[in-house]
Amino acid sequence: MSDDFEFDPFEYAKLLEEGADLGRSDLSDSRSEQETRGLSRRELIKRGAVGAAAASGLGALAGPAAAATEQSGKFKGTLRVLSLGVEFPQGVQQQAEKDLGFKLNVILAPSEKQPQIAITAPDTFDVFGGYNYQTLLVWPSGGLQPVDTRRLPTWNQFYKLFAHGKVNPASKTCTFGQGNAPFRTTFVDADGSTGLPAYNNGPASNKQVIRWIGEDGKPIGGKPQPRWIVGPAAHFNADSMGYNADVVQKRPNQVSWAELLNTKWKGRVSLLRDPGIMTQDAAAAAHALGLIKIKDFGNPTKSEIDRLFKIMLKYKKKGQFRAFWSAFTDSVNFMASKEVVIESMWSPAVALLKAQGVNVLYAAPPEGFRGWCSAEGISSKVTDPAKLQACYDYLNWNYNGFLGAAIMRQGYYIANGTKLLPWIKSAQGKAHGFTPAEYDYWWGGKAAPRNLPGITGKVGDVKKGEARDGGSFAQRICKYISWNSYPRESVHLVKTVNDFLAA
Repeated sequence: MSDDFEFDPFEYAKLLEEGADLGRSDLSDSRSEQETRGLSRRELIKRGAVGAAAASGLGALAGPAAAATEQSGKFKGTLRVLSLGVEFPQGVQQQAEKDLGFKLNVILAPSEKQPQIAITAPDTFDVFGGYNYQTLLVWPSGGLQPVDTRRLPTWNQFYKLFAHGKVNPASKTCTFGQGNAPFRTTFVDADGSTGLPAYNNGPASNKQVIRWIGEDGKPIGGKPQPRWIVGPAAHFNADSMGYNADVVQKRPNQVSWAELLNTKWKGRVSLLRDPGIMTQDAAAAAHALGLIKIKDFGNPTKSEIDRLFKIMLKYKKKGQFRAFWSAFTDSVNFMASKEVVIESMWSPAVALLKAQGVNVLYAAPPEGFRGWCSAEGISSKVTDPAKLQACYDYLNWNYNGFLGAAIMRQGYYIANGTKLLPWIKSAQGKAHGFTPAEYDYWWGGKAAPRNLPGITGKVGDVKKGEARDGGSFAQRICKYISWNSYPRESVHLVKTVNDFLAA
C-alpha cells in the first residue's frame, strides 16, 4: 500500500454506516456479477470444504479436490499480507518464505487504516493480518471469506481463551473482559446453518459474526462449536501503559488507568489515536477516577461517548496531552526523549526502550489489562485453489514455533503457546538460538538467570535479575478489563474522536 494512502474518519464513518454495501458501489456494471462481487460466501464455504477434504484425504470430495489442487499446481507467486507489522519482527518474513517456498509482500498499514483497506480494496491483499475487533467492521462488506477450522491442524491446540473466553474456563477469579473479546467475535455463520445468534454489541451492520459461548461460559442452546471463523488468532497480548519509572515512582501493579488523567503529568501524556483503542483507554481512565460510569467499555452508547469526550476535551484544552500517536516509533521516541512520562503503549515499545537502558516499566493496572488478539483472515477475492491453499499454508506456518519464539522477545504471546516450550527445546529451536530461560522470563514471569537476548536479538536486552512486568502468562491473562473494540455506535464514535482530535 502506498505511503500516500490517507485515512479519512468521516469517509470511514460513512463506509461503516453503509454496512453490507461496503466496497461494491464503484464496481463497473459492465462486468459480470461474479467478477464484480466475487464468489458468494456460500460458494466460498463449499470450496473451503473441498479443500479440507483434500487436505485430510477424507470424504467423497477428496478426489475432485485433489485433482483440482494437482491441476492448479503449487503456488509460485507472491502472497500479499495486509498487516500492522506486529507479526513481522526481524527475520520472520525471511524464515516464512524459506519454509513456505513462496514470497510474501507485507503491506504495512496503521491499525486505523487496515479496516478501510480491507473494506474498499479486498483485491489488493490475500491475507488480512488484522485484529478480531476490526473484522466486525470488515465482515459485512464481503471483503473476507470464512476460514475453515478443519484446515487448521493446530486449532484444537489453541488456548481456550479464544473460543471459551478464558484460558481456564472453570476459573471463578479470571475475567472475560468487556467488549469484543475473541470468544464473542471469532465464529461466523455465513450460510445460516448454525442457529446461533449474531453478536449484537458491535456495529449494527453485523449479521453473521455469531456468539457460541454465552456470558455464563456455556454453549448457547447447547450447540456444537461452529466450524467457520473470521480468522484464527495468532499473536495476542494484554496491553496497558508504559511509564517513566524515574518520574512515576510506582510499581507496575500500582499504576491505575487513572494515571493517564493525573494532572501531575500534564503535558506529558500520550494516547494511541486509533478511535476504538483511544476510547477504551480514555474510558478506563475516566471511570477509574469516578468521572463517568460506562456500562460496557466495549459498547458505549452515544450518550456515554459524548460525555466521555466532553471530559477528554476539557483535559485536552488544559494541556494534559503531549500528542496522539499512530506510529510505533513515535511512542518510543516520545518516551525516550522524556517528552512524555506515561502513555498508551505496546509491549515491544517498552521492550525496546528497556534494551536501550531507559527506565520504562509496563503497568499492570489493578482494574485489568486491555486485551487484543489478531484474526488472520483471507480475502474473499482469493478463489484460485493454489493461492487459497497458500493462504492456509501461511496461516498454519504461524503456529510451527518460529513465530511464537520470535514475538516472545517482543513480549507477545502465540495462540498455541502450550506447544512453544517443546519447540524451543527441540533441535529447530536450538538451531535458531532460542532458550528455555527466555521462555521462563517472558511466559513464566521468572527473573532472568543471566543476560538474555530480547527485542533486538542481542544478549543483554534483558538484564540478569529482571522479571517481566505484570508477572507470568497466567497472571497477566487472567484479568482483562476490556478488549479492543468497535461498538454498535462505531459511526458516532469515529466522528466524535475525529472532532476531539481536531479541536
